[in-house]
Amino acid sequence: VGFFDHNPPPVKHTMPRHANVATKKASVKSTKKPVSKPVDPVGASVKSVLAQLQKCALQDSALEILLASATVTLPLEQENRAPMHEQVMTWVAQHLHVQEQEAALGLAKANESLSSIDAERAQLAAAVAKAQEGRDRAEEKLKSATAVTVERLAALDAQREVDAAGLAARREKEVAAEAVLKVRESVEGIQAALSELMGGTVEEKQVKKQVQKVCTFLKKAEGFDSALLSTLPPILQKPASAMSQFEQSAATAAVDWLKARIAKLNEELGGAQAAVREAETGLTTLVGLEKSHAEATAAEEAASQAVSTAVDALEAAEKAVSDFDAATEERRSERTVAEGTLAEAKAAVSEFEKLRMRSQKVVDVEMGDAEAVQPTALPVEMACDETM
Repeated sequence: VGFFDHNPPPVKHTMPRHANVATKKASVKSTKKPVSKPVDPVGASVKSVLAQLQKCALQDSALEILLASATVTLPLEQENRAPMHEQVMTWVAQHLHVQEQEAALGLAKANESLSSIDAERAQLAAAVAKAQEGRDRAEEKLKSATAVTVERLAALDAQREVDAAGLAARREKEVAAEAVLKVRESVEGIQAALSELMGGTVEEKQVKKQVQKVCTFLKKAEGFDSALLSTLPPILQKPASAMSQFEQSAATAAVDWLKARIAKLNEELGGAQAAVREAETGLTTLVGLEKSHAEATAAEEAASQAVSTAVDALEAAEKAVSDFDAATEERRSERTVAEGTLAEAKAAVSEFEKLRMRSQKVVDVEMGDAEAVQPTALPVEMACDETM
């Protein structure tokens, strides 16, 4: 006998009491407000289970067959279910329990992600407190350093007024020393250029330009032999190894003159620097105050940098707390969703169990003179396919 040849057992129809008694009251137009139709508990349970089944991770075609078959099967009482209906109930139960297990696992993971938030946040909060202490200490040090700088600058300014004449004299000596130093540096530069020419280390295309540079300087230099100068341009065009004895003598004379000039400038520079020191002799207090103020300024700059670093560290620590709070809120939202998902899965299982345990005997009592639900044929695909 095939599935579609199945003959269900006869359904018992129980007539309600006084069903054959006609009443005139029924024909009288009622003046009472219409009573809302009671909710069908079976339909509500079926709807709940079908809604949960729609979330199954099945291919569209398989899900469509499952939903269609469940729609037919779920309203049937135990006595009205054919073997294939029982198979559908088994499949529905399996899918519902899988969803419940997955939902429970999701909630467990969500709870686990929140299990250590208090300790983690306490650690981040401690880092913020430490960073605040570091910033406060740095700001206090900067405040002290600034006060020292202001104090020393005031003392320095006062001493400058006292030593105004001595300051002017010292500056005059410093300018003289700086001028000698500048001349010496220029002579040393020409000496180096001449040595490069004689050593043959100048690029060929740069030789003429460098010779002109050397000769122009020597022409302007006080005390350099003009006759010697006139012989240098062609001589310096070639390295010392290619020069004749006379040419080497001329080039060497230029080198010696530059050396002598540098030696003289060194003597002048020494004298100028000595004059500066002598001018500072009467400015001992002022010099000490200048040094003290410079040290205080450097300390203030270092303290200011330390404050900047401490502020950056505090901002980073506060941002870490803010980011953590945002992530925690997101995790809590995920847990709320997981709780709702599990609650829906459990509710669907509960409704399914009510439907699964429904008996014809109970239905007869509840329905009164209404007809009991008759078994309905499943979709062809479901009746033929037992591999879902």
